[in-house]
Amino acid sequence: MHFEAFSSSELAAYLRGIPAVHARLGDDSELQVVEVGDGNLNYVYFVSSARDPQRSVVVKQAPPFLRLVGESWPLPRERMEREVAALRRFGALCPQHVPRVYHADSERFLIVMQRLASHRVLRQGLIDGIVYPHLADHVSTFLARTLFHGSDLYLAPDAKKAAVGGDINTELCRITEDLVFTFPFEDDPSNVYSPALPAAALERLRTHEPLRRAAGEMKWAFMNHAETLVHGDLHTGSIMANERETYVIDPEFAFYGPMGFDTGAFIANLLLACYAREWHDRVAGRDPVVYQRWLLEQVVRVWNGFAQKFAGLWRVHERETGRAYIGGPADTHAAEAFREDFMRRLLADTLGFAGCKMIRRIVGMAKVAEITGIKDEAVRARVEVRCLRLAEALLVQRRELASIEAVTALAAQLLAQPVDA
Repeated sequence: MHFEAFSSSELAAYLRGIPAVHARLGDDSELQVVEVGDGNLNYVYFVSSARDPQRSVVVKQAPPFLRLVGESWPLPRERMEREVAALRRFGALCPQHVPRVYHADSERFLIVMQRLASHRVLRQGLIDGIVYPHLADHVSTFLARTLFHGSDLYLAPDAKKAAVGGDINTELCRITEDLVFTFPFEDDPSNVYSPALPAAALERLRTHEPLRRAAGEMKWAFMNHAETLVHGDLHTGSIMANERETYVIDPEFAFYGPMGFDTGAFIANLLLACYAREWHDRVAGRDPVVYQRWLLEQVVRVWNGFAQKFAGLWRVHERETGRAYIGGPADTHAAEAFREDFMRRLLADTLGFAGCKMIRRIVGMAKVAEITGIKDEAVRARVEVRCLRLAEALLVQRRELASIEAVTALAAQLLAQPVDA
């Protein structure tokens, strides 16, 4: 199948022919179509009725190649089907935090979804210093429900193994394996970094043995630990939020992988946002400390909320079935001890993956706007060096950092240290 991106008029005509979408948009013959994609992976359109703009949908068209690079970087034609399946799976588990799917067309590489018109991409909201009162509660709920219910802790063994086989996402996993776990640690031509970033910081990524070993361990975990169906790209650009609601979008990287990859990705992005406040708040004439503290509080609340909810779902399931995962009756000391050990290991995985995700955002191909938006190159380099220092500590010390409070204390300590850049 040959791919062609829709023009505005073509897309409007196509949508009028779909009864479920036509009902959402109304009988207005004129539709307004605006392309809003970031240009990295997909074409994304907002479509609304010219007469009643509140009647609207979002359309996502996924070309069989990486849009940022072009047809020289092919992607699987079925990736949109995988995203639709993940949205429906996550939506069934957590409907209050996943947009509804109205229509999918694999031949046109297209999905039509609920438009979150009163929500903003979380990354931009954090750049603007918005406080989201329910963010940590909502994200931790999504993480707990999706990660638990896709795992062996909930599913029967045969159902879990069938699910693993059905959710293999080879090409998009390869992008992560390369861009997160491999290329940032070598002199790869795809790497992009600011001119002021010290050469010593780059050299350390390539030669510091404890860091290289830790990153290799996380790469192995990503490639081999098929624990549950993960979102696979849960950064702050994959969340739409306002002060009341939070929605998780774009699960096209979903696959059966390690639980800590999702929790780590989100925490990494909160930490990057925290470290970038030095520039954004001072330019706006504000003290950055206030919002930095709020961001670090969200790190604590997300992890602790997730851990409490995940363990709670686990306990309830064992009580309902009358059998612990490790065998024998539920509510035994041994079952609880195993659960505590499990959560400690999951925290360590979370920190290791967070470290890798932070590093790739500093030296890899895809950046974050919090940092690329820093116009002063010297300030940006200082921020990036601090991010790399924290990322290394998360990777190398991930098993020694026994609580999320210890993590945020370390983040605050490194944030206060001077940087020569």
